[in-house]
Amino acid sequence: MSDVKNENVEFGKEPIGDNKKKIAMIGGIVAAVVVCLFVIISLISGGYKTPIKNYFNGLQKCNSKTYLKAFPEFMKEDLEDKYSDEYLEKKKDNLEDTYGDKVKYSYKVVDKTKLTKDEIKDAKKALEKLYKDEKINLKEGYQVCVKVTIKGSDKKATSYETFVVYKLNGKWVTFPSSL
Repeated sequence: MSDVKNENVEFGKEPIGDNKKKIAMIGGIVAAVVVCLFVIISLISGGYKTPIKNYFNGLQKCNSKTYLKAFPEFMKEDLEDKYSDEYLEKKKDNLEDTYGDKVKYSYKVVDKTKLTKDEIKDAKKALEKLYKDEKINLKEGYQVCVKVTIKGSDKKATSYETFVVYKLNGKWVTFPSSL
């Protein structure tokens, strides 16, 4: 064994000098990493905007699987036939007749209003009536105003659409307008 002794580090005692600075720096870096991860996870999950994103991504790609992610899981079986890839393709073809080739959707959330407890309670009652066998746990919701632009090779148009999104069983969803 070596007789070399480090006077700055002793077990059971508070570090002094450079070691104290190193520990503080490492603690700061760890805290910064945790904050960055929290921000990234928040941005990825998207919260109340997620069903709107899935809705428009599904329309754009004519992908019913993505489109149906906007709706509650227990509704998907009922909606799969109506909102198939073929249905979304026909919808896009109709838009191309009006706007020209290469139709693209763009959207921006311009306003949101938090739903009242009574509005959430009414929505929960309506869902429980339609889906008796499902566990319905609505926590919060928003009425979201979205500026939608449809642009093709010939022309473009902008309109405003309203989505009502809910946090249902821990996941943000919207309901089909036919509901």
